[in-house]
Amino acid sequence: MEKNFWKMQDFSLFRVPYAYVDHQSFLADSLFMQRKIQVIFKKEMTKKDSQYCIVFCKVRKRDIEKFEDALEELKNKMLLMGYTDYPSVCDEIAKMVNQ
Repeated sequence: MEKNFWKMQDFSLFRVPYAYVDHQSFLADSLFMQRKIQVIFKKEMTKKDSQYCIVFCKVRKRDIEKFEDALEELKNKMLLMGYTDYPSVCDEIAKMVNQ
């Protein structure tokens, strides 16, 4: 599976913007809380008739490694919760982002 998150460009000194794919029930939030990662949520995009959304947020620079580790764990959590199409959805979005 390709990545389920993308680091965005910004000129902030303290925070890094990200976009990541999550379920509409926001399964990543509990992973952020477990790791005590402060995430500032900016907006969400949801495709009509999809159970997934793209979340745009900002993370403190010192939390980047923990944040990216949490999103790696999100892949496994999605599969454990029965969302077996999550990898293909992420791959599809990654192809659009890379174009």
